[in-house]
Amino acid sequence: MKHKIQKVELFVGVIVLLGGLLTYGLGVHQLLPVPRPDLVVYGTTLIGIILILMGCDIFSKPTKEMQILENDERNIAITNASLANAYKVTLTLLVLVLFALIFMGYMSKVVFFSIVGVIAIGQITWVITARYLDKKM
Repeated sequence: MKHKIQKVELFVGVIVLLGGLLTYGLGVHQLLPVPRPDLVVYGTTLIGIILILMGCDIFSKPTKEMQILENDERNIAITNASLANAYKVTLTLLVLVLFALIFMGYMSKVVFFSIVGVIAIGQITWVITARYLDKKM
């Protein structure tokens, strides 16, 4: 399962990177009317590189010891606890940054509702997953 996700990340990363470089060569303003065409090129290139780096782990061969450690229940519990803590910190920082940007005047309505939508989807996902796991276990 992990290798499938990494293959998808690698494939999508290459496509996004090539798309970013292609829009640089063709001129993005000719393809799509965007307010800041220079940011589209930089953004797509950066996202493509990040996705490629995330998918590059697929080329490493795990040893038997690494596979045992990956499937160890204690390591899985530690990973889940650290991910839960990281999610809480990320959500708190996202709300604080949203609050700061609103009061500094850098936040538009579209960006505001996009970020609020992302926060709401994250919270709804958390509630649904918690109820599902509570019934299952």
